[in-house]
Amino acid sequence: MKVGEYSFKRRYTAAQIVVDIVSLGALAYIGYVIYLCAMDIDKLKSLNRTDADMSMFDWRPLLIWAAVGAAIFAASFVLIFRNKKKPEKLCITENNAVRYCNIIDTCISCVRLVLLIALGEVCYLHLSAIMMRTVSFSAQLIIDALIIVCIIIFTKMRLSALSDSEQERLQTEDKKEKYIVED
Repeated sequence: MKVGEYSFKRRYTAAQIVVDIVSLGALAYIGYVIYLCAMDIDKLKSLNRTDADMSMFDWRPLLIWAAVGAAIFAASFVLIFRNKKKPEKLCITENNAVRYCNIIDTCISCVRLVLLIALGEVCYLHLSAIMMRTVSFSAQLIIDALIIVCIIIFTKMRLSALSDSEQERLQTEDKKEKYIVED
């Protein structure tokens, strides 16, 4: 991995492992909702002995949510494993490059998790629209958006704290070198 000109070996944190496992669970939940919908709709079609039109009860449009979920999962891994640019406004040195990268990667993992949970909610809303012919909106989607904003804000705060501590460390080292030179 690289941050600017600093190369290092990537460390996978425990928080990222937990978030990745839960993200896989969220992706599996989306697949499970689609599977249950497919089974229920096929059962309804086989039980239908009336002349009602069951052609509008098709579960295949739900597959788009599974594809979007897989795309979000893949895109997040590409963002995590690519080399990162050194930020201009933050003090990133060789000492804190790994911590900087871990903070960014954890943010990406957490945003991915919330996006997959929101996508599961959208999939379920789409399912209810198919089955019950009702269009509804969930307040959970607004809460998910607010959680993503909070994750990004907290990440920026952690990055600025990391940068501030590194600047203080560099200043104290400069003062120590200055005192040694003067003696």
